[in-house]
Amino acid sequence: MAIYFHIDRLDWEATYFELDLDEVIVPIHEAAVTRLHEIHSDAEHAAREEIRGAELADDEAEHQFALDLAKEEKKRAQERERVVGWLALVDLVMVFRLKVNKLLKMVTRIADARGIRQASGTEQRGNKSRRRTVWLFPLADKYRRFGIDLKSNPAFTVIHELVLARNDVEHEGGTLGQIYHEYFPNPRFSDGETIVFSNQDFRESVKLLKEYVDWIVREVRQFRDGEKPLGPLQKPRPRLRY
Repeated sequence: MAIYFHIDRLDWEATYFELDLDEVIVPIHEAAVTRLHEIHSDAEHAAREEIRGAELADDEAEHQFALDLAKEEKKRAQERERVVGWLALVDLVMVFRLKVNKLLKMVTRIADARGIRQASGTEQRGNKSRRRTVWLFPLADKYRRFGIDLKSNPAFTVIHELVLARNDVEHEGGTLGQIYHEYFPNPRFSDGETIVFSNQDFRESVKLLKEYVDWIVREVRQFRDGEKPLGPLQKPRPRLRY
């Protein structure tokens, strides 16, 4: 299950700055929603058939057996739904990481072309496992050297949690990991034991990430034009085209 979206090639001297994310996640979203409907439909049909058979059965043992089958099928359907959510979460964070790294390369090219020296900074230190999990912080450090503070946007906290949840799916088999629990004692993407990423979580996360990347685009434009960052809460947001 793959996600496709368009990244425009842009050199620092380009006459426009088009980095719209309207096409992000559409294929995965449609596929996930369709699959969820199929799962629910199949499970409900199987449950109805088993219950109907149980109701018609004269033997109490057969009745209980049919009910147990219906219950087991419902459980399997819920598990399949959970896996679909995991796949969507993994791809969603992957796309976001590719996008912000692409923007960082643009900022670096702009700085190199203008002879702008990066401000010094210190990236997060820690054990290998922790650094792997919180790649978002070293990335924020790199942006900050160019005067763009990713952490100043309130959405950063939610994005951090998305990254941690995604990492537990990839490295912990979907079990809530220690690092995620340390950062977020009351995780929104977990039931306390495993990672849970619902269709609603998916829709809300797509909207949040799109708005966050649009904000980074605006800050990159400010940097390109030699202007100070405007900050994350300016309204209305400027258009992304000339």
